[in-house]
Amino acid sequence: MLNRLREATAELHKKLEGENLANKIMDHSISPEEYKLLLYQNFIAYSAVERNLIEFIPGQTRDKSNRLKQDLSKMGVNDLDESIFKFRCENEAEAIGAAYVIEGSAMGGMIIGKEVENCSSLKHLPRQTFFTGTRESMKGWNEFLKFLRSREFSETEKELAANKARETFKLFEKAFNVEFSNC
Repeated sequence: MLNRLREATAELHKKLEGENLANKIMDHSISPEEYKLLLYQNFIAYSAVERNLIEFIPGQTRDKSNRLKQDLSKMGVNDLDESIFKFRCENEAEAIGAAYVIEGSAMGGMIIGKEVENCSSLKHLPRQTFFTGTRESMKGWNEFLKFLRSREFSETEKELAANKARETFKLFEKAFNVEFSNC
């Protein structure tokens, strides 16, 4: 299953990495307003996906969207609309595809989190809970891998998961085009 998901999303993953404000964290040029927008964009995407996974995948929580909400609150953004995007998983296979995207993002998030500390424009921020740069952020990914390895999947389930993973990447792509004025 994991290989199928990687292959199915490789192109979308690469494209998405180059098209969001996180790159400005990596080169330390992000402004506080851009950072706030990046957190918000992530929040609307994660909250749309996470609320669909809980019923299908054991141990799933709304951890990422909750941490984003905390960080946004610390920056004075409290009126958050979680229903900007419509997203639905119809079965466990689709939930696995969506979870692959959000749990897999922890690796990139850990790298980005380490660079937040090096952005002079963000030094005034309190300790972040989403982009932390710690290995603790990998816990969900490791649990997800354990879950995947614990069972076998049919070709139909693999295809359903791959399609939903692609759809999830496209949801993030749409989220990364949202501006505060669109909300």
